[in-house]
Amino acid sequence: MLYFKHSELVNDYHVSLKTVHNWIDAAKHGKLDLQLHEQNGRTYIANTPSNLINLEKLAANGKKYRNNLHHKVVSPRAEFYELYSRRQILDIISNLTIHHEIPRQYNYMDGGASNWDRYANRLWSEENPNLLKSTVELLRTNLDDIDRLLSGAKRVNVIDIGPGNGLPVKELLGYLHRGGRLKRYIAIDISESMLDIARRNIKKWFNGAVAFEGYIKDVTYERFDDLLVDDMLGADADDTVNIAAFLGATPMNFRSPYDALKVVRRSLGQNDLLIYSDKPDTEMDRRYFNFNPESDTVTALSPNHRFIFDLLNIDQSLYDVEMGFNEQKRIRYIRVRLKNALTIDFMFEHGERRVRLQKGDTILLWRAWHQTTFELVSGFEEVGFTLLQARLTQDRQYLLTISGIATDSTGEV
Repeated sequence: MLYFKHSELVNDYHVSLKTVHNWIDAAKHGKLDLQLHEQNGRTYIANTPSNLINLEKLAANGKKYRNNLHHKVVSPRAEFYELYSRRQILDIISNLTIHHEIPRQYNYMDGGASNWDRYANRLWSEENPNLLKSTVELLRTNLDDIDRLLSGAKRVNVIDIGPGNGLPVKELLGYLHRGGRLKRYIAIDISESMLDIARRNIKKWFNGAVAFEGYIKDVTYERFDDLLVDDMLGADADDTVNIAAFLGATPMNFRSPYDALKVVRRSLGQNDLLIYSDKPDTEMDRRYFNFNPESDTVTALSPNHRFIFDLLNIDQSLYDVEMGFNEQKRIRYIRVRLKNALTIDFMFEHGERRVRLQKGDTILLWRAWHQTTFELVSGFEEVGFTLLQARLTQDRQYLLTISGIATDSTGEV
C-alpha cells in the first residue's frame, strides 16, 4: 500500500512533525477517520483518496483554530505605499502568495539604493578579486576587441542596464568619449534613487562632459527600443551601434534569468552588441557570501535584503535567516523561515488584500543561479544571441562575454 512519509505531510500541509504524530495516535484510538499503514514496525498514514480529503480538512481546521498567540498580523508602513506603484505592490503580493519570494529588484528603491552603493564601494576597496573589480578589469583588457567588433562605427550608444553606481562602465565611457565616438549614455533601472546615484557619479567623473540619460524601466518585461528609435531612424543610423551593458550577473538573480535577456534581445538591432559579466560556478562560491556594506560586519540579514521586510513591518524576531546552496537546482539562496503564522494586511482606498503565511513557511529574498561557462554561452544562444568574444580573468574565476544578434540562413532574427 502507498503511504505518506512524515516529512511529506509536514511539507505538503505546513504542519509540524508533532501534529502528524498526533493524527496517527488519534487514528489508532478511533478518534480520526484515517487509514493507517504499518511498515517495518512504524505506522504511517496511507495514501488513499479518503485520507487525502480528511488530511485537507485536518490541516484547514488546524489553521483556523491556531492559537492567536502564535499568529502575527502586520501592516506595511506608509513609506511602502509611497515607494511602490500599485502594479509593483500587486507584483509583490502575487510573488509572496504564489512563489513565497520578494522580487530582488524592489530592494533598490530609496534607502535600498544607498545600501547597494555602500556595498559596491566596499567591493571596490577590497584587495581580493570580486565580480565588480573583475568586470572593470575585463572591460579594460577587452577595449581593443570592442573596437574591432564595432566595425568602424563612428557613433556609439551605451545602454547600461541596472547601472548600480555607474562604476562598472566608467572606463568604457571614458574610452569612447576620448575617442569622440560616445553619442549617448542611457542608464535603465527600476529605481529612481539608483539612477540618481549613477547620475551624480557620471557628472563628477566626467565634469559634465558625458550627458546622463536615466529611464525607469523593469527589464524583466519592459523593452527599451523606444529609447533608440530616433537614432535608428536618423541620418547617421548606419554609423551608429548600440552597446547594451548587462554587468554583474544581474539576470542570475531573477526567477527566470533568460526572460530578461529575451527582453534585451528584442530591444536591440542586428548590428548591436551585448556585454555581459558573470562568475561561473565554482565550489568556493557555493559556501560563502557576505552582502553587508562593511566587510568586517557579519549579520544574519544585510540591510539591502531586509529592506522590504522592514517596510512590511516584519520584525526580525518573527523569522530565522537561512543561507545555503541548493545542489539540485544549483542556486545560492538567502531566505527566511517564519517562526509564527503571519498575515500581511495590504490596505488600499477601495479594499484590502491579505497574504497569509504559515509557521515554517520560507520567503526567498535572494537567489543566484550557478552555471558553467558553457551553460551561460548556451543560454545566450537559446534566446537569440551569438557569442563573438569571451574572456576569463587570469584566475579563471570571472567571465566577460560580448555577443551579437544571431541570424539564421534565411535572414530571420
